[in-house]
Amino acid sequence: MSRQFSKLEFRRYGAPRLLEFANQVYSGIYENTAVFASPVVPREEYEVVMQKFEKAYANYKSLGFTRKQDFLDARNKLLNYLDSLAEYVDSVAKGNASTIALSGFEPSKETYQRATPLDKIENFVFKRTSVSGQIIVDIPVISNKGTVNYACICSEGEPLSNPMLFNGQLMVAPGDPAVRQDFNKSRRKVFNGLTPGVVYYFYVFATNTVSVSPLSDAKSVMAA
Repeated sequence: MSRQFSKLEFRRYGAPRLLEFANQVYSGIYENTAVFASPVVPREEYEVVMQKFEKAYANYKSLGFTRKQDFLDARNKLLNYLDSLAEYVDSVAKGNASTIALSGFEPSKETYQRATPLDKIENFVFKRTSVSGQIIVDIPVISNKGTVNYACICSEGEPLSNPMLFNGQLMVAPGDPAVRQDFNKSRRKVFNGLTPGVVYYFYVFATNTVSVSPLSDAKSVMAA
């Protein structure tokens, strides 16, 4: 049955807004114990995760790429805790928008069946065609996850050394090979103009209204 939920748009927030939101949820839940009597995340544990995220972000801003992974790890940890707290709030609120707002989360403006976060795509296929330099990638359909958009990334000559997605944007290391991207919404991706005899590496991911899936493992094929 459709019902109101805590919105999960915080997954798309940049670091300053995410930290502000995390503090808002902290006040909403842990300072209203009469309503939220038994949060699934202990107060002290949540405080530590917020502090680590704030520190990791400060280090990333000042020291750059060498602290990116620490920042992304801290961000993912905080997002996971917020996901758990959102589910807890929804279980307490039972669709009541006022209770959701009290927690610091934003209630949906209308009832709907909430989409769930996307998992890593394990299987996708590609093929060379009779057209020189053309490779087609087909991504399997993802069901029961709301409206899903599909994306594919292709690197030339060698795989990416440490590719990561941040807010739906690809982040690559200095010195990585050239990258082609296809962010149209369809599951079929057509790459043209590839150099015959060169090996290309393909990665895929998907997005819905609440999440971006992890980047897939690379698959390689030689253009013909």
